[in-house]
Amino acid sequence: MMKKLLYLVFAGLVMTSCSTEELTTADKGAFNLTVLDNSATHLGTYKGTFAAFGSAKRGTVVITITESFATAELKFADGTSTTMTGTSSDSSLSGLKQYAFNAIDGTFNFNVALDGSSPEASAVSLTDGPGSIVLAKDTDATPVRLATGTFGCEDCGDHPVLSDENAQNSFIWNAIFSGEGTEAGLVMTQVSFGETWFVDNGVIFEAYDKVGLLLYNDLEGSFPFGDAGLVSWTGTQMFSVDGACIDLRGNWTLTSPSYEVTGWLKSDDSCNPL
Repeated sequence: MMKKLLYLVFAGLVMTSCSTEELTTADKGAFNLTVLDNSATHLGTYKGTFAAFGSAKRGTVVITITESFATAELKFADGTSTTMTGTSSDSSLSGLKQYAFNAIDGTFNFNVALDGSSPEASAVSLTDGPGSIVLAKDTDATPVRLATGTFGCEDCGDHPVLSDENAQNSFIWNAIFSGEGTEAGLVMTQVSFGETWFVDNGVIFEAYDKVGLLLYNDLEGSFPFGDAGLVSWTGTQMFSVDGACIDLRGNWTLTSPSYEVTGWLKSDDSCNPL
C-alpha cells in the first residue's frame, strides 16, 4: 500500500546540551501542531498532554475557552484528576490572549494567538512539582486524540543519561494525534525523563486496516539527543473511531558517536481487537 506523507510544520524546536551525551535542563519553548483550520478565533477547545519533571506523573489536558469562562481539566494516568479555573489578563504582546489557570493542585499560564494558533503553556507547576504541557487546538476539521505512556531500554548499558536510575523512574512518552486517522496526519510526541524533555515532530501514515471500529496506522519520527545523538522511532497506533480507546506501541533507537541504545514505547491505554 502506498503511504502518503502529510507536510508537517512545527514551531521552532530548541534543544540544549552540555556535551555529546549529557543534557542540561532548559525551557524548550513552544511546540505546536500547525493545522489547516483553527476556526479563526482563540475561543474553543485545546487538547494536550502533561509530563512532570523528575517523576512518572503524566496525563491529559483539555482547555476550554469561551467568552465568559476558561477551564482546564487534567486527568492523570494514575486515575486522579483536577479542574482549574482560568482568568484572562491583558497581554503586552499584540495578537495574543493570556490566561492564568489556578487550583489547589497547581497553576500554569496559557497564551494563544487571537486566531487560535500557537497555543502555549508555561510556568507549569502542580502538586508533584514543575512539568511541561504541550497543546493543539481541537476543531471539527482537525480533531485531536491524546495518548499518555512510557518508554524503556532493552538494555541501557552504561549510557550516562538513560542508565541513571532516577531518570528511569521518570520515563514518559506522550503523544498528540491530529486528524481523523483515515488519512495521513500529524503526531506530536512529548518525551520526558528527569528534568529534560523533547517534542518530536512525527507523521502518521494513512490507515492500513480497519477491524470493526478499530483503525490501524503506522507512525514514525525522530529528534536530536545531545550534540551528536539522534533518537529515531517507529510505532503502530490502534484506536477506536468512537473514542473508546487508543493504543500506541513501538520501538526507538538512540544512535550517537559513542552509543547505540534500543528500547520500546507503549501507551497507558490499550485496545482489544473487536
